[in-house]
Amino acid sequence: MKMRMSERLLRMLEFFHVNMPWQHMPRHFEMIVSRRMNVEIGFDAASLDRVTRSELRTVAGRLDAAGCRTTIHGPFWDLNPGSIDPLIRQVSRCRFQQLFDAAGVFEPLQVVVHTGFDPRHHSGHREAWLANSLASWEPLVERAEKMRIPLLLENVWEHGPDLHRTLLDKISSPFFGFCLDVGHQHSFSSSPLSSWLESLSGYLREIHLHDNDGRGDSHLPVGRGNIDFESLFEYLGKNKIRPLLTLEPHREEHLAESLAGLEKAAGNYLTDHPAGAGSVAF
Repeated sequence: MKMRMSERLLRMLEFFHVNMPWQHMPRHFEMIVSRRMNVEIGFDAASLDRVTRSELRTVAGRLDAAGCRTTIHGPFWDLNPGSIDPLIRQVSRCRFQQLFDAAGVFEPLQVVVHTGFDPRHHSGHREAWLANSLASWEPLVERAEKMRIPLLLENVWEHGPDLHRTLLDKISSPFFGFCLDVGHQHSFSSSPLSSWLESLSGYLREIHLHDNDGRGDSHLPVGRGNIDFESLFEYLGKNKIRPLLTLEPHREEHLAESLAGLEKAAGNYLTDHPAGAGSVAF
C-alpha cells in the first residue's frame, strides 16, 4: 500500500483503527509499523487454522514495539452460535475459542464478533435462537473476563437493537459490549440510527465507519454515501461517549478519502477527544 496523503490526514490516523485481514498483513506490515497505524486484525477460519503461535507472537511483538494499538475481528462466514443445529453451534463456539487463543497472544483492546442472527431465517424461532445464543456466549464472556479482553457483538442483519440489548442485558458483564457498524445499520436495519444509539449507548465500545446509500453494504469512503455522520458524532459528543473508532475501507485508495470525510463530519468531536482516547477502560 502506498500511503499517498497529506501529513495532516496521516496525523488523523492516530484517532482511528483500520481494519486489516490477517492474510493481507504481510503485504502492508512495514507500512503499518512505520506509520504506527492502529489496526483491527481480521481472522477468518482459514487463517485461524493455518497460523502458528510463533507467527502470532512475531507480529504481535513488532506491533507492540512500534506502538501500534490492536483490536481483533473474528470469523463470521456460516457461523451461528444460536443455531437450532447443535453441530453448527459447536463449530461456531470452536471458532470463537480459536479466536481468543489468538487474542491471548496479541492482548488486544477488544475483540469483535457477529451474532449470526438473520431475521430472514431465524425470526420464526427467535426465543429458541436466543436461548442457544446465550448458552454459547456465556462461557466465552467468562473467558473474556479472565483475560480482561472485552468481547463486542456487532450488528449486521438485525432490523433493530432489541436482540443485542437482550443478549447484553441477560449476561450483564463489563466485558461484554456492543460494536455499532453504521454501514450495516444504514443498509439493513429498519430502525433509525438514533434508536440504536439510545438503546445501546451504555454498551457502546466501538464503531465501524464506512458509508453507503442505503441500498447495500458497499463500504464506500465516508462522505461518498448518505449516512448522517454529523449527527452520529454530535450524539457521541453531547453524551460524552468515547468508543474506539475503526475505519473499514475495502479499497486502499478509500482510506484517505474516508479520513477527509471524517475530518469534515467529526472535526469538533475529534478536537475535543485526544488521539487514542477511544481505548475503552474497563
